[in-house]
Amino acid sequence: MRAKEFITEIKKLPSTVRSAGVKGRTYKNMDSFYDLYRMGMSMANQPGNKTHPTGPSGDSPTIWAYTDAEEDIIKSAEKNQKLSSKIIVGRSSDELADTNTKSPTANKKKNKYGV
Repeated sequence: MRAKEFITEIKKLPSTVRSAGVKGRTYKNMDSFYDLYRMGMSMANQPGNKTHPTGPSGDSPTIWAYTDAEEDIIKSAEKNQKLSSKIIVGRSSDELADTNTKSPTANKKKNKYGV
């Protein structure tokens, strides 16, 4: 079955989809892939935690470089595409205070043979 047969303006799903599908939902006010991505981020942060609906940078696309090499690639691509960007975080990352820094697994124990 071609997806376009049931994705565009769904009035009634085909019986095969209704029979095999489980708890499906559609969102008429979700107009972009980014909204669906943000929905996934919010779902991953549940139950009970709030996430900003558009993310920390609003509706502006963001690119994050974790290494100097990645930052060089971004700068080169910006120059090639004649784009400019605004740096919103310009430093290296730090561990958050609530990050586990101690392993939850038991320490290695030697047996009677010293292994």
